[in-house]
Amino acid sequence: MAGTPLPDDFAGWWNAPGEWVEEPNQRRSGWSGMMRLRHNGRTYYVKKQCNHLCRTLRHPFGWPTVSREYANILRLLALGITVPQPVFHGERKTAAGVQAVLVTEELVGYADLETQDNCTPEEKSRLASAVGRMLGRMHRHQLQHSSLYDKHIMVRWQDGWPEIALIDLETLRRAWLPGRAARRDLKQLKRRQNIWQAADWALLEEAHRAADKPASR
Repeated sequence: MAGTPLPDDFAGWWNAPGEWVEEPNQRRSGWSGMMRLRHNGRTYYVKKQCNHLCRTLRHPFGWPTVSREYANILRLLALGITVPQPVFHGERKTAAGVQAVLVTEELVGYADLETQDNCTPEEKSRLASAVGRMLGRMHRHQLQHSSLYDKHIMVRWQDGWPEIALIDLETLRRAWLPGRAARRDLKQLKRRQNIWQAADWALLEEAHRAADKPASR
């Protein structure tokens, strides 16, 4: 697509050329897949779905999971949490069913948490505190990621300090019971991660508690 403008409508993104990062697979009585598209030196991820629906109180008859992901991206951006920048989102009803597309920009310079095992002890401590602060900010608003694996936490180093981003936000939701979001997410991350030892995990929890406290008036 070099030299041509990016699409600006549903049909343009739905038919845009690219390479499959995740081949379409059948789930939720429909299918979902993700393509990578490069344009003028930038990389975009295009998630396409048909009849890949979830059901919520607001959408009892079904809602495309990429539409829920798009709503969650906007929700976390409003909280100052770094996530993939949305470029386009849309839905349409067709004879084949409900089609939906979500386009996001690549998180340039980021790598997932599971690749950070070569960090120095000091860097691992800084990383633990940074992740704890970010998660504490999210959990303060009772938002639960629900799929918090190390591959869904992204890290970019700037002058020896880590910047943290979150991806894979389809399953993020509000936990109505106080503390439930933090308990579930931290338990899941602790079980899955292989970066931190006990002392670093204590730093993560300390930073999380500080960030999870409501701001004083």
